Amino acid sequence: MFENKRTIFITIGFLIVWSVIISWLLRFITKENLLLLFSITILSFGLFAFILQFLTNKIFLSQDEQDENQGVKINDEKDIIEETDTSQEKEYVERISVKTGQKLDVLILKDIMFLQSNGDYVSIYSKDNVYLKEQTMKYFEKNLPPKQFIRIHRSYIVNIDFISSIQSYKKNQFIVKLNNNYELKASQTGYKLLKEILSI
Repeated sequence: MFENKRTIFITIGFLIVWSVIISWLLRFITKENLLLLFSITILSFGLFAFILQFLTNKIFLSQDEQDENQGVKINDEKDIIEETDTSQEKEYVERISVKTGQKLDVLILKDIMFLQSNGDYVSIYSKDNVYLKEQTMKYFEKNLPPKQFIRIHRSYIVNIDFISSIQSYKKNQFIVKLNNNYELKASQTGYKLLKEILSI
């Protein structure tokens, strides 16, 4: 029942000392034989200590088992959540549809050079044309593939496949030149993102 020898020696020592004290007190009260009183006292306290230790171990062991089971349950739930997260990876748009009058154009991402904020609309610059779509820049920032389309400025999202060079413009401002001579402003944050994606 006891965890180690040190605990046993401490408990026995405590029982002997306590039994001697109680035996002397009872001797003065009852005038009985000191050895008899000591024997009864130490047996009583020994039995009490044994029962107390048994109950304590039972309670704490039960609590430890509950904690362990709870820990296993939590870990299982975490595994389920992680599996769910990996199975539901974010899907990005693969094409953008733009309606102009009665005409509906479907733009493939690889043909889009950049997007520019235009009030409540977004201007989409493809290799062949410029389209106006009623959508927010925030939407495109979240739903276009982040390794291909980078928000370099509050007004621009650029397709990195069309970038030809990046030049310093002013303090904390940069110019991103595209293959077809378009020049876009980039903020310091946008420049950092470009450096990360382009590994420069």
